[in-house]
Amino acid sequence: METMQQGPNMMEKSARAVLAQDAIRWMKRHVLALTFTLVLVAVNLFSWLIIWFLGIPRSTRMGTPLADLIARQHLAPPPGSHAPGLPLQFARLLITLFITSNPGQLIVDSLLVLVVLCIAETRLGRRRTIMASLISAVGGAVVGLLICAGINALEDHWSWFLRIPMTLNPIALVIGALMASIPFSDFLWRRRIGLIGYTALILLVLYTGNPGVYCTLAAALIGHLVGHIWHGPVKDADLPGKSGAYETRHLLGAISTVLALGPLVTVSSKVRAGFFTPLGMFLSPNHATSTSLARCLSRDNQASCYAQYGFTPNHTIGGALLTLLMPTLVMLAISWGIYHGRRVAAAASLALNGLTVVLALLYYLVFPMTIGDGLPQAIRHGAVPSLLVIALPPLVFCLFIIRNMHVFLVRTIPSRIRTGWVAILVGFVTTAVGYIAFATASPWSFRPRATLNTVMSELPELYLPNGIAGRFRPFMVPRTLTSLVVSDAVGFIFWMVFLVVLLAWMRSSVIQNESERLRAGALVQTGGESMSFMTTWEGNNYWFSPTGRSAIAYRVMHGIALTTTGPFGDPDEFMTDLDDFSRYCSEHSWSPVFYSVHKPQRDQLALRGWSTLKVGSEMVVTPSLWQTRGKKWQDIRTAINKAKRDNITDVLTTFNDAPWDVQSQIVDISEQWAELKALPEMKFTLGGLDELRDSRMAILYAIDAEGTVLGVTSWMPTYRQGQIIGWTLDFMRHRTDSPNGIMEFLIARMAERLRDQGTVEFMSLSAAPLAGMDPDQDEAPGNTEFLQHVLGMVADLMEPAYGFHSLFFFKKKFQPAEHPVYICYPDPAQLAQIGLSVLQAYLPDLKASQALDALKSIMPSSSSKERAGSREPDTGQPGETDRENDQPDHPAA
Repeated sequence: METMQQGPNMMEKSARAVLAQDAIRWMKRHVLALTFTLVLVAVNLFSWLIIWFLGIPRSTRMGTPLADLIARQHLAPPPGSHAPGLPLQFARLLITLFITSNPGQLIVDSLLVLVVLCIAETRLGRRRTIMASLISAVGGAVVGLLICAGINALEDHWSWFLRIPMTLNPIALVIGALMASIPFSDFLWRRRIGLIGYTALILLVLYTGNPGVYCTLAAALIGHLVGHIWHGPVKDADLPGKSGAYETRHLLGAISTVLALGPLVTVSSKVRAGFFTPLGMFLSPNHATSTSLARCLSRDNQASCYAQYGFTPNHTIGGALLTLLMPTLVMLAISWGIYHGRRVAAAASLALNGLTVVLALLYYLVFPMTIGDGLPQAIRHGAVPSLLVIALPPLVFCLFIIRNMHVFLVRTIPSRIRTGWVAILVGFVTTAVGYIAFATASPWSFRPRATLNTVMSELPELYLPNGIAGRFRPFMVPRTLTSLVVSDAVGFIFWMVFLVVLLAWMRSSVIQNESERLRAGALVQTGGESMSFMTTWEGNNYWFSPTGRSAIAYRVMHGIALTTTGPFGDPDEFMTDLDDFSRYCSEHSWSPVFYSVHKPQRDQLALRGWSTLKVGSEMVVTPSLWQTRGKKWQDIRTAINKAKRDNITDVLTTFNDAPWDVQSQIVDISEQWAELKALPEMKFTLGGLDELRDSRMAILYAIDAEGTVLGVTSWMPTYRQGQIIGWTLDFMRHRTDSPNGIMEFLIARMAERLRDQGTVEFMSLSAAPLAGMDPDQDEAPGNTEFLQHVLGMVADLMEPAYGFHSLFFFKKKFQPAEHPVYICYPDPAQLAQIGLSVLQAYLPDLKASQALDALKSIMPSSSSKERAGSREPDTGQPGETDRENDQPDHPAA
């Protein structure tokens, strides 16, 4: 009893000891980052104490007007004043590299410095991190001042730019080291560091225009150049640049977040001198009116009405909520949806960014025609450059969204979309009627006195997510607290409704067919075949048997209901399901096609007159019989022994349970794999990163002594009455620089694990899609020849990128039993649609016109068997074979 009581305490102490060791190990790896951050905090606290003790005025503490540094000869000091000398101005400027203005900024800057230096130190080492920081900080300050001097040349429109107080930031000291680490990072992290770092800097430059940010941006560029000089050419710099859908969605979501936060950055910044400041103010609260714009344009002066006009924030709480906070929340929600692949979020982003472009065109091109000398006068006052900086960012982003619309695969149920539009319409009508009723009943509450015409002309402004509407019509000012609350509440309530509906749409995207998917997921665990788990993946619709004990997953394309394998659930219903599902398809005017079904179901359908075609062979290993003795197992033994010599181990877990570092490396490997493919990432019976999120999926990865993940395999379970009876290989991916034989090692280790476990009946290596196709001997060739040619074309189209035939021969190394899988269809007249459906299922990003052109190019005399026969199997020994054949890193299913 005493021993049992001591057990938990000992385990708790052991856990604390492990955590302490991890913390100590982390601190040793990041000594420079921790030391510099602590010194930065200490220096700031000490400086604030000195400033407080000496009573130094705020105006003379830090920073210096830009004019005192680069244009002292142009701007004379006021009479009676004494301008500090240039050395003192530079000293005050350099102090801002270390001293922040307030505790809040210190907290943010310290955290950023710590993160930046941690990333740089682990990649560059301490000496190079210090060198990169010093070189880039000094060079950045010089180049940044030169850039500001260049802006000084625009004195006609930007003379006020020189009076901006210039300050630097501790980030300018370390940003160069971060960018210098890019060439020393994995390719995925190169893209992430570059995109996030430069996007954040460009956001500050464009939306605030603080001269010190120019120095920080220049420091980043210099550091990046220094890193490339140190590292030399990057091996995979010539990758085709086709990022996977997973990473593309994340990058677009990050850019959308930047655009969403831009107006907030502009309004909250003390400096508003950026080239995109007009865009930030255009989308943020202001009191601009057509009268004030006309007055500015009518003057004979050189100041740009569009560069400085209307930058007065609206200080009413309700106005700020409507014109700044609420649109920002909506755009951030859209950014979240884009990040997670919600198609409705992409569509909403197109609509709102398109609205910004349209309003900018109206304001800068159409409206000036009604004022003074019209468009020529507006152009003289900077209408065209202001229009470009406002309209181009959202327009270009819209083009990127349209171009990558195919990566937003998560759709919302149409009925939810319709319900949401009804809610938005009800919200609009209710708020509009309420506002009109109040204004007409209390016309004295507004100045000028409200009339039906002025109320109707004012109404659109209350709904727009910016203050631009006020520039096109008379401005009706509330005179009472009640009228102010009502005016602000109209737009606030509407945008709140829109935000709630948008979130509901995206939530329904997440749970699209959720009840059906939950039912399907439960049925898969009651019974199915080796590849039935694929039916739980995104993109499937579900048909359930009348009893609800079995189901079939399918997707409809070109009038074809293409199934994902055969029935699953209660095995006693499988044969009946074939007929019931066929009738269900006929009721919906679809033609059923069973894809990747096994011989029992194929035979049943053939008895009913269906045509069938073998589309591959599933490779199945029996773990209880696993052994690697004999000459034919030489490659496998070599891979296992080599891994042992190199201290490479394998870890069996789930993606969610794996350490964060391992998850990140798996994402890196997968994205690197996607970059190397000429075709987009495949779907249907081929899983990817999204499918790993299911906790029932297992992953087996190889990791070396330094913690680098070299390769990964994923495995799908097969159930019988809730018990796992087998595992099926889904995908295999490895680093480009991983040692040969890593895939053989992982598959062999999985077989050994299952053999030692002794609880499963089989281990399936799945089937190489469309490899080894062969018309059935008992079929009339005329019934299958055309489809065989079509699928052969699909196989040939994907072969250069995915190497399914080499994958087919790779799997034969494990001496598996081959179980044929078939495609079965009732109507040979729809072979073209069937071929297009299979092609679109595997390559959903491929355009239909491209698929049709490919179908037309099929030669009547060609045959799949001839094409397959032209490829010789890989018979070389490890190290002598082509790497693509030796250890394929493409999907396995």
